[in-house]
Amino acid sequence: MNYVIKTAKTVDEAVSQALVELNISLEDAKVEVIEEPSKGFLGLIGAKDATVKVSKVEDTKEILKEIFSEDPEKSQNMPGMDELENKSLNEELIDAPIERSEEDITREFMDKLMHSLDIDYDLEIERKDNVLRVNILGDEQKLGIVIGKRGATLDSIQYILSLIVNKNSSEYIRVVVDSSDYRKKREQTLRELAKKMATKVLKTNRSIRLEPMSAQERKIIHETLQDYEGVITHSEGKEPYRKIVIQKERKY
Repeated sequence: MNYVIKTAKTVDEAVSQALVELNISLEDAKVEVIEEPSKGFLGLIGAKDATVKVSKVEDTKEILKEIFSEDPEKSQNMPGMDELENKSLNEELIDAPIERSEEDITREFMDKLMHSLDIDYDLEIERKDNVLRVNILGDEQKLGIVIGKRGATLDSIQYILSLIVNKNSSEYIRVVVDSSDYRKKREQTLRELAKKMATKVLKTNRSIRLEPMSAQERKIIHETLQDYEGVITHSEGKEPYRKIVIQKERKY
């Protein structure tokens, strides 16, 4: 178990319970306050307990070793993006010779990764201006593990590859990793969802809260509905539970 969510009367109490269950110290934990406690009216009505998410802080060096492991079963458990953020990668593991091209670096990285997963694949690599696009092609069913739930594993691969490519680059290169056009399909799905929910808001006159999404996916929803007549959108909550609210526009 990499994280637990606990509820208690205070944040400290909830964190303490989580640390005991995870069997770790506070120094080895990442704490996210999902909801602050509140006393409610007169300390009785509407009182709310604190809710926290406590995660184990993993050694990024070990994460990379797991990704490059020769054991396919270990590689099945690749971490999601939230487990990789705010970590300093070991320089020895992401170091790449200056003379090598971004394409060579990308192919070596993907060869190691896909070999560990025992998946046959092809690569499409395109560099245009400061954007490096990488598309992983192959059996879509087998590539599901590369994509992960809502693209979480794909984001992890993109994150690490970006660090490797930019390690010795004289300019920042934006790296975009896709697999069988997943990102394009996901974007289309989100745009259709946004319009469908906007229509529902106008019909029912009730606001709708979507499921938690990444910043990039929330941006797609906002852009889709920015000119949609009659509705407005905003985000609420804290990462990784931040979500979009679609509501009817109030005209005075």
